[in-house]
Amino acid sequence: MRMSKYKPAQCFASAQPDTAAVVRRSANNQPSIWDHDFLHSLSCNFTSESYKKQGEHLKGKVKTMTNEVSVTNKPLDQLELIDNLQRLRLAYHFETEIESILHNIYNNKDDKWKNENLYATSLEFRLLRQHGYNVSQ
Repeated sequence: MRMSKYKPAQCFASAQPDTAAVVRRSANNQPSIWDHDFLHSLSCNFTSESYKKQGEHLKGKVKTMTNEVSVTNKPLDQLELIDNLQRLRLAYHFETEIESILHNIYNNKDDKWKNENLYATSLEFRLLRQHGYNVSQ
């Protein structure tokens, strides 16, 4: 029998509502100098067409990198690229490429590349589990 470390809660029912007013301290803060109209008048310098084009160009470069890495048949390089994209919060741009790489790694039964390499084994395990693959512990 397992002993619980939690004690049972005691509750009391009452037909009368609690009328005690909650007294909250006031910090007497000054009103903000940033009014609503001023905040909406601010513009971002990074929304111009040149920045959008540069972003698309860089996305194309990363897609090329994912294609090159998947052709090299070096699973550790592939997993590290996926891990880096996730850490940079850019993986959502390359979901199809990531799924393709992980699918190939999951279906590849050649495990020589990760023999006696705890980093490679743990990276593969974590990324496959994060993407919904059934990998045994």
